[in-house]
Amino acid sequence: MKKNQTASVHPQGYSLLELVLVLAIVAVLVGLLLPKGFDALRTARIQQVEKTVETLKTALTDYLSMAGGNGSLPRTEGPGIPTAGAALTGATDIAKGNAARLDSVLLATGKIERPLSLRLGTQAFTSAGTGNELAWNQAALGFVMTPDAAPQRNWSAVTRVEARTANPALAPSAALGANFRLDGATNLNANYVVAYLVIPACPARDAYELAVSMNGAQLAPVEGAASDSGVVAYAAPTNGVTDVYVYLTAL
Repeated sequence: MKKNQTASVHPQGYSLLELVLVLAIVAVLVGLLLPKGFDALRTARIQQVEKTVETLKTALTDYLSMAGGNGSLPRTEGPGIPTAGAALTGATDIAKGNAARLDSVLLATGKIERPLSLRLGTQAFTSAGTGNELAWNQAALGFVMTPDAAPQRNWSAVTRVEARTANPALAPSAALGANFRLDGATNLNANYVVAYLVIPACPARDAYELAVSMNGAQLAPVEGAASDSGVVAYAAPTNGVTDVYVYLTAL
């Protein structure tokens, strides 16, 4: 009597050719989908900036109409920054400008609910330096520090809102927010105080796409070059980044 013999089945592994084909297909799919993913993320970042700009414009309008105000924007850069206290007032314009921000005024007066936080540009959210922060005093319409001292904080590497006297002598790409050619040709009036959003260390591609989106096709810059037209201004990128200035209002 013969015993039934069950043939054992040994599964075979993938051949080298099959593995190569699978890896090739995966590589093609990654090559097709990855750029689209990056583009989608960039679009989301740009849309966030555009929504933030609209929010800031509304906040500035509300601030200007506040009871007890003087209907003007406090300068936070250059000469004319309003301060109280002998030591603070006697500090240099540069020190005061590094420490003062217009978004802190909007926060103090309840016109915006939270500090600025954008996914475009630098992700730094705290100031450099030491010492106490400046605080906005709406009753005095000036910045104060307790105890009174020269400011040592520096917000220049952080996304923020600033205001300064317009300087039409400089091209928008070199004016650090002091000039915009909104129609592509006309400089701001020298008597204006201009408010603007600063986005430091913005990747060149993001800066370009933001300018295309907010300036429109007619005022779009050349990619890799400076932007001197429209509401988005920046210098030609260096090492792949540039500081971006977005116009908010001028009066």
